[in-house]
This record gives sequence, C-alpha cells and structure tokens, in this order.
Amino acid sequence: MTGEAVNPKAYPLADAQLTITILDLVQQAANYKQLKKGANEATKTLNRGISEFIVMAADTEPLEILLHLPLLAEDKVLFFR
Repeated sequence: MTGEAVNPKAYPLADAQLTITILDLVQQAANYKQLKKGANEATKTLNRGISEFIVMAADTEPLEILLHLPLLAEDKVLFFR
C-alpha cells in the first residue's frame, strides 16, 4: 500500500519482506488449485476447519467486510498476526 491512506482498523500490516513471502505462498496455493478468494469463501473454510492460512487485504472497501474473520479465526484456533 504505497502512498495510500491506511485504515487504522487494518492492523497489523505485513512489512515488505513478509509481503513477498505471503505473495509467494499465495502463488503456490493458486498453482495447486488450493486458493479460495473472498470473505465468503474464507468464512466457509474457517467454519469447516480446513483453512490454514488467510490473507486479508488492508485496502478492502469497506473494510468491515473482513473484520469478522480474525474473531472467527480466533474461535477456530487459527493463529493470526
């Protein structure tokens, strides 16, 4: 997110090195056809207990679409940072 105003609710944000690592993981998941996109798909995989890693975009508009995911992940014992 270069040059854009960051929503204060979008915390914590990944640094540059972690962003590159996350993008590599997302590309690998896409190559293996294991990638799910969107808040609804993320919610479904959390509820089913099959998600291991969820990436949330800080530039989502409105950000409130994603704010339930950390709470749900915490309930399902999926760690987030």
